[in-house]
Amino acid sequence: MMTVLTEDAIEDFLKTCRKEIKKGNCHFVANRELKIKGRRKKAMQALYDLNIMSIDEIWTYVLQLTKEDCIDVSFDRDSKRDMNSELFIFKKKINGKNVYIKLTMRTSGIICISFHEDS
Repeated sequence: MMTVLTEDAIEDFLKTCRKEIKKGNCHFVANRELKIKGRRKKAMQALYDLNIMSIDEIWTYVLQLTKEDCIDVSFDRDSKRDMNSELFIFKKKINGKNVYIKLTMRTSGIICISFHEDS
């Protein structure tokens, strides 16, 4: 269960997302390899599997996210990234599939770390 404080943080994050996406300050980590349903896939293949043919399309879906889609807010634990930043994790039905979306904010804008079918 999300607290009011957490819900407010999610709302603020989504407002910032919308502003940064409209400015073009958004980036997708396309060079990742993911493990989805026990199989290794490149991040771009995971998009194709969702019938999303370009990175630009994911931002349309991110713009539609609501605080109710958020399932977790936590600090990044990956030492390869900025461990001081918050991660916002969402799940949303897209093109008939449950999709896992992980977003964070950096000085360069919004970063989409994950956008793939939920495992």
